[in-house]
Amino acid sequence: MAVVSAIIPVFLIILCGYLCRYFKFPDPDFWRGAEKITYFLLFPALLGTKMATADLSTIAFVKPIIVIFLLYAVATLLLFFVKPFVRLADPQFTSVYQGSIRFNTYIGLAVVASLYGAPGLVAAVVLASIMIPTINVCCVLVLEYYNHQSGGRAGQRILKSIVTNPLILACIIGMSINVTGLVLPEVVMEALTIFSRAALPLGLLTVGAALALDTLKSALKPLVLASAAKFFVLPLLAMSLCDLFAIEPLIRDAMLVLTILPTATASYVLARQLGGDYHLMATIITAQTLLGVVLMPLMLVTLGG
Repeated sequence: MAVVSAIIPVFLIILCGYLCRYFKFPDPDFWRGAEKITYFLLFPALLGTKMATADLSTIAFVKPIIVIFLLYAVATLLLFFVKPFVRLADPQFTSVYQGSIRFNTYIGLAVVASLYGAPGLVAAVVLASIMIPTINVCCVLVLEYYNHQSGGRAGQRILKSIVTNPLILACIIGMSINVTGLVLPEVVMEALTIFSRAALPLGLLTVGAALALDTLKSALKPLVLASAAKFFVLPLLAMSLCDLFAIEPLIRDAMLVLTILPTATASYVLARQLGGDYHLMATIITAQTLLGVVLMPLMLVTLGG
């Protein structure tokens, strides 16, 4: 019951965002701007301040990093193995791939904070700082591999996806401040803290505003495949690896939440930029966000420590 109580408020805020956009409140242009403000300012402030002020001495990094790399390597091999049997076109498969491994950070940190408080939020931020660049590299490589017009620019795309990603940059800056012991002026930290408080509610509202329910009428097979991989295969694999490497309970719990999240809305942008099936990507994002209301609590209760 505690799991449901923690997740339902998150999805109520997402529903509120959808209803606001549906009734054109305040107006469509607002939501495009709100998404940019959240992605480029508020959320980096949240990640950066958490990384900068976290007590990283209590977190063992090596084994979680190994688990993360193994998780996405094995998941990628499994999806490549399945592809010939499901007979998806290459652009469709790239969207299924993104829908299988990417996660919505806004929803994830809100759920972790509700379930596990400040220590869990710090653990999730640390994990996200490793998972986000790893996933970006995997997704760009897969999209480039199946984009026959890419001209062999995968290395440039990967580098660009990392150095221009504000979430990755925020984690790097926050980690650097933490490790070097640099102390920012109190007024700067207070401003960043105020920014960070707005990140989760506005981020969740923008997730709701981005839902496209009219796309759910088609693409059943790829949608089922991506959702089965996302909500069942990936978390089962992650928890098996965590148990194998004896990952500490709080890190394990945070990783479970991050691996059962609906896919990120940024997947649509990447699919559009790199020749993926962006219409299918929009369908997967919307369907998984709706499915998450039921499947996230189910998997958290089933696989939680």
